[in-house]
Order: sequence, then C-alpha cells, then structure tokens
Amino acid sequence: MSRPLAALGMFVFAPNVGSFEELERRWKFNWAKPDPIGGAPVKQWTGPGDQTLIIKGGIWPEIQPVGSWKIEAIAALAGSGQPMTLILSSGRVLGRWCVEEIFKKETEFVNAGSGTAMEFSINLSRYSGASSLWPF
Repeated sequence: MSRPLAALGMFVFAPNVGSFEELERRWKFNWAKPDPIGGAPVKQWTGPGDQTLIIKGGIWPEIQPVGSWKIEAIAALAGSGQPMTLILSSGRVLGRWCVEEIFKKETEFVNAGSGTAMEFSINLSRYSGASSLWPF
C-alpha cells in the first residue's frame, strides 16, 4: 500500500485506493446585525460558528480497484449518525467530523474496456457533541 494521504474514520485515502486532490476548510464567525430604529445596523459578536471541510477526489477502478466501494461504505457509516475522526498524512489529528453530504459522479469509459471513473466530494462539519474533547 502506498503512503496514506488521510484517514476518515477507518477509511484510508491513498493513491492506490482512492485519493483526494483537494481539502477545503472553512471557519464561520457569527455576528448579529440588529437594525436600530433610525440608525444603521449595529454588529454584535454572538460567538464562533461552524467549521466545515470539503474533501474532493477521485477513484479510477483500473488503477485503484479496492477503492471503488469506499464512497458507498462512507455513506453507510454516515447514515448511522456516527462522527468520524480525520487524520492527515502528517499525523495531524483534525478531530471528529460529521459527514453531512456526499456527492458522487461516475463516468463510464466505453472504449477503454472496463472501468468507471468516479469523482467525489464529502462535506463535513465539526462535531461538537458531548464527547468532542476526545479526538478519537
């Protein structure tokens, strides 16, 4: 097995089993904007907002045959309501995340023999449940 790029729960992303090409991270910050009578809106800090991640990648069964099941398996586990730990190849633990949405696009290669290319994106939000202090 080649060097892993990341692991989401028990699912490893690596060049030979399906990899991600992009990891996008967003932080949201909440500000209320009440409109006072006769004046301009006044912004008031209400606290930190949600953190989100988007993992985008692809699986090509001709070169990554063991990766073709991965997206459905992640979707099945996400459907159970369990947050998953995300660990990068550097060993950095990004904490626990909730899978909120998965997109999968398949392209059939008619002239290439067997094989369907798969592109995917997995939308995650930071888990903030009761046990969110423990990263695993």
